[in-house]
Amino acid sequence: SLFLLSKMPPRDDKNNNTTPRSESSTSTINDGNLSPLATSELTVVSSVRLGTQSTVLVRPHPNEPAFVQCESPQPYATPPSAKLVNQTLNLNLGQSWLLAPERNKLLLWIIKFLNNLLVSWWEGAAMQAWDQLPISWRRALCLTLWKWYLPLHKRILGRSTGIHRDASLEYHAMTTVMYWGRFFPVSVQRMRFSLSQLNIWCQEPLQAAHVETIRDQETALQGLGDPLLVIPQCQRNHTTVKGKFIYRNGPDQPTEWTLMWIYGGAFLSGDVDGNLTKADLISRKINMDVFLAEYRLVPEYDADDISFDMTLAYRWLCQRRQNPRKILLLGISSGASVCTRMLQYMAEKQRGQPLIPSYLGPLVDASAMPAGAILMGPFVDFTQPQGALVEYPKHDLIVNQRVLETGLPYLDTHVPDRTAYSPVHRSFEGLPPLCVVVSEHEAVYDMSVTLVNRARADGVDCTLAVWKYMCHVFSFLDAFIPEGRQSVEFVCEWIRHRKQQQQQGRRQG
Repeated sequence: SLFLLSKMPPRDDKNNNTTPRSESSTSTINDGNLSPLATSELTVVSSVRLGTQSTVLVRPHPNEPAFVQCESPQPYATPPSAKLVNQTLNLNLGQSWLLAPERNKLLLWIIKFLNNLLVSWWEGAAMQAWDQLPISWRRALCLTLWKWYLPLHKRILGRSTGIHRDASLEYHAMTTVMYWGRFFPVSVQRMRFSLSQLNIWCQEPLQAAHVETIRDQETALQGLGDPLLVIPQCQRNHTTVKGKFIYRNGPDQPTEWTLMWIYGGAFLSGDVDGNLTKADLISRKINMDVFLAEYRLVPEYDADDISFDMTLAYRWLCQRRQNPRKILLLGISSGASVCTRMLQYMAEKQRGQPLIPSYLGPLVDASAMPAGAILMGPFVDFTQPQGALVEYPKHDLIVNQRVLETGLPYLDTHVPDRTAYSPVHRSFEGLPPLCVVVSEHEAVYDMSVTLVNRARADGVDCTLAVWKYMCHVFSFLDAFIPEGRQSVEFVCEWIRHRKQQQQQGRRQG
């Protein structure tokens, strides 16, 4: 692929009429008029400074990418037309039409046919065999291949394959590797396998003092009276809270604060084990125990089942740790949607509103609002796709066209009411402080900005951090790209700041 791309003629159109091969050349793509913020007019700072109620451009190092940090209570700039933005980007690895899946229908059909004929029958066994290898071997292989590949890409292709030259060289290299996924069929099995491998995308192995496997059927039901009168028939076989608990210092020395981790995966995939190493990384940085709760997935179950599982899991955590004001939530992609709805359930019950589904009412404690929540690439709008969710999968490395083909139909069959169940279309009144991390060029950008603006309009303290030219949940690529590492550090800094705010408020009280 490296050789072929280096020999292909570069993209040549009105927006990019220069060959971007030299490392020292400047950007040939001008999207300044389409960027929601004129970043050239922002104050540039060298480190994250929270609590200033301002919007700044953070550039930790002159050679690193910059990102926007917005704490202003005012609405964030409305995203421009995603279709127009795409016209300014270096799509299809710099080959304007040759590598565009939507223009190669025959090629897609051939790949799908060959996949069904030659691959599908043995891939399950191959996945199982791979999982039998020690995780240390899999991680070492992954990181070693990247170590060899990156300088090769730098020498041959440089910054010519990513959607913009201002993205890091590492992200250009990652684009060249991951772009090809949009040509291959995506199944639920493949999605689940892929997300189960996130634990090898880390520079360091699991380092927690102790990891406890949770299988508890009693704690979460305490104080509810007779479960038969509270839990509906459809959920009575699913009252066991499942997950894993990362202890930073051991079970006998719990940390003062706890982070509840809600993984993503389009409601179709994702699991605790795949997120364990990444959760441990953040746990080390912020010195907090982490609870990773397991929930049932679509298509075997539906949206109500997911809400029931996570509401029960949060109730369990509050019973175990006693003080919800020392709990923070972290949700990723669809997990951020689940996270937001949990907060909205508590606020809605406090206002006396009926919950959806209604049988969650007895499980929700309106007084158990956590200290805050981090939403990473939140997928929070289940209505008809538009804007970024339609256009940006053309270059998003995670949410590409094949992923949408597989995932979107389930919104019709497994979400009872796509508008009512969309967190972005419900009230944010009464929610705790939020931190939203997103890319300006990822598939959920529009809905993320809408969430921020509606939360601010309802009086919620909402911090927004925006990177440019990144894919969906790019934070999970922190072992490979500087933008991912920056976003992880930003999240950790926000958590530290939130803890400090709580402590100051308690002293003043």
